[in-house]
Amino acid sequence: MNSNLIKIVFLTVLGLGFITYMTAPEQKQEQIDTTTLNLTQFPPQLSVVGKEQPMVLNEIFKKDIKNLLIVVNHDSIAVLKDLKKYAKLDEVNPILVANISAAPWFIKKWVIPAKMEELNKDSQMTMIYDEDGAMQYILDVKSNEKTYFAAYLVDIDGSVKKVYEGDVKADALDGSMSDSEIEELINNFLATIKL
Repeated sequence: MNSNLIKIVFLTVLGLGFITYMTAPEQKQEQIDTTTLNLTQFPPQLSVVGKEQPMVLNEIFKKDIKNLLIVVNHDSIAVLKDLKKYAKLDEVNPILVANISAAPWFIKKWVIPAKMEELNKDSQMTMIYDEDGAMQYILDVKSNEKTYFAAYLVDIDGSVKKVYEGDVKADALDGSMSDSEIEELINNFLATIKL
């Protein structure tokens, strides 16, 4: 009796693992010239947190001012979502890119969308949901460390230039940074990139 139960459990786990492996989406990679980045190299439509349908680039990126594109990971999302709370940004449109492409596909489908909506609800910023890693690949982001973030300035002409790379304090998502530490990090970050 026990051996049959063990066999059933083992075969069920093996079967679920096989189904997960076989149904995971394949990563598509095409050659991108990262030396001269431009908005034209971005996908024409992007998934945005809180929106049912993908949005076109013109709805995300403003044409009359510069756009500040910030690629954020696990902990850095928790800090940089407060960018508009601690900084006056009249001259630039900040956009977050949730770099979650390294997460398992079932987590991306079931857990992360709700968490991203929760984190982004008070930010007053657009957050691109980079599920397939297209933005990470185009922007040549090499780190998936949870504290890492990178900033890119998108000029009015559509040219894209990396202006900053940095890290936040570990476990910021779990509250390891005080409000004053977050404000200081944001102000130092913005002073460094000189908007």
